Amino acid sequence: MIIYNYYFAILILAVIFFLLSTKNPSILITIIIIIIVGYYYFNYIQNYNDKLAVYDKNQIATLEKDIDTDKSIYYLNNDKYMINLLFNIRFIKIFDSYKFSNLIVLFEKLLKLYIFMLGDHYDINVFFSTFINTRTEIIKELYSSYLITPMKLKYIYNLNPYDEIKKTIEDFKKHTRGMIIILERYAYQKKGIYYLNDTKYKPFENNNLEVY
Repeated sequence: MIIYNYYFAILILAVIFFLLSTKNPSILITIIIIIIVGYYYFNYIQNYNDKLAVYDKNQIATLEKDIDTDKSIYYLNNDKYMINLLFNIRFIKIFDSYKFSNLIVLFEKLLKLYIFMLGDHYDINVFFSTFINTRTEIIKELYSSYLITPMKLKYIYNLNPYDEIKKTIEDFKKHTRGMIIILERYAYQKKGIYYLNDTKYKPFENNNLEVY
């Protein structure tokens, strides 16, 4: 939220200073008021950020416990949106813990591929197709969640699981389409690659959202 942003806080303090300085002839009193307000406001922001950091850390710890193996999460932590997508459908763990565990591992793999390609640790011309295949595998896993999730949750917990799964699939597709476009732009602008393995029959300029 913008009110918890330090730049926004500085802007607010500047506005307060301007208003007070035009009405109060004593600059010293105005500065003291600004310092007091700034002290409490910045502490408020810091407390909020600390709580948010703890919340994010707890989310990652929860997902690591949900993984059937001893694997840790390193890269998924860089994309809170993807983490929230997993939590939206965490109820499928009740019916198939392995499927949910596999989804976490696949999400982690997808983010690792994305980060490593943009960081030039992986050859984008080689690993882009792996990224696309991993994304497709995730989508298939999400669709298969319909088969193992009973509708009774709607009546027991007042939750429509099918709607949640559908929304998660749509949100995941949209979010990862954006990642694909970023990768293609990176390949085109930074590497001079006009055609990636999975897009070699389509010109870069036309390779937009509808492609995937």
